[in-house]
Amino acid sequence: MNPFGAAVSLSNRRLKLIMKKDIRPEELQARLQAGESLRIIDVRSPIEFAMGHLPGAVNHPLGSIHDQIPGVAPDEKLVLVCQGGVRSGTACQKVMNRYSHLFNLVGGTSAWISAGLEVEADPKSPRSLDRQTHLVAGLLIATAFILFRSVNPSWIYLALLPAFGLLLDALTGICPMTLILRRMPWNGSLKGQI
Repeated sequence: MNPFGAAVSLSNRRLKLIMKKDIRPEELQARLQAGESLRIIDVRSPIEFAMGHLPGAVNHPLGSIHDQIPGVAPDEKLVLVCQGGVRSGTACQKVMNRYSHLFNLVGGTSAWISAGLEVEADPKSPRSLDRQTHLVAGLLIATAFILFRSVNPSWIYLALLPAFGLLLDALTGICPMTLILRRMPWNGSLKGQI
């Protein structure tokens, strides 16, 4: 393999040059608006995909991709996408010997959104870890206040748990509640994320 992302492969006794090219969000949008037939494959987890993806994208998580992408013909023009461009780059390396028109979206979905371009989202997608953390912190504080007023004044100390967690998060970037929520069954595909 050379440093420009090209690989040479012998297939059916012929030599073909396979290129993986980087494509920027604005260029991809322009090509799509011009009517170019590009198949967008999002290699993120199903939960990440449901929270927001490029219009028309199809989800094939990175773990399901080996040397080919199921249901995709070798002559199709493909754009592989992830959140930041790293996982899609890995996917490109896995399939570059099979597909002759392969693009990696530079900066991934984050760059697409930063460019002001639209994403589609499943309204039933799970909440992000930050939103889950805020929800639990709010519930703990409200519960502490209700128990303080109706049961025993000592329950006010329950409110110190989310307060301590938020303080720790602000000082160190480590939020104990987020670490716990990440391990919950409904967040199974988010375990590797920060």
